[in-house]
Amino acid sequence: MTSTPKRTPRQVMQTYLEEVVVNGRLELIEELAQPDMVDQANQAFNGPPGRDGLVAHAKGFRRNITDVSVTIDQIVADEDEVMAQWSFTGTLVGPWLGRTPTGDAISCTAFSFFRLRDGLIDHYRVWLHANLDVPVVFDSAHPESLLSAD
Repeated sequence: MTSTPKRTPRQVMQTYLEEVVVNGRLELIEELAQPDMVDQANQAFNGPPGRDGLVAHAKGFRRNITDVSVTIDQIVADEDEVMAQWSFTGTLVGPWLGRTPTGDAISCTAFSFFRLRDGLIDHYRVWLHANLDVPVVFDSAHPESLLSAD
């Protein structure tokens, strides 16, 4: 049995955004998240529970948005919570946030919130504003609020 490196809360968020989201290293989710974690965004779209849900979330994002470029604007962390303000650009090639694929460039500003247990993601919430054909605001804590931001 190999031990996984202990990451600070800041490193957990940075690894998730840079290595999982951008580089597609989905295998790292096993080192970053609790098996029984809750991913609110994944749940909002009826994905699988637990760590498998975070894998499905990241996999779907990468499948539906290509040419992703991420900028991490800020990470704020304490011992068991971490928040990142980040943005991305990409190409919408699959359905995302209820929108059909257009092949057009998109941009998004996001705030990701992780609650950690024993140094691993236990709960994931995301709030974002996406510039799609019609701007969209999504808060995974209130998925019914998937609104156009007119």
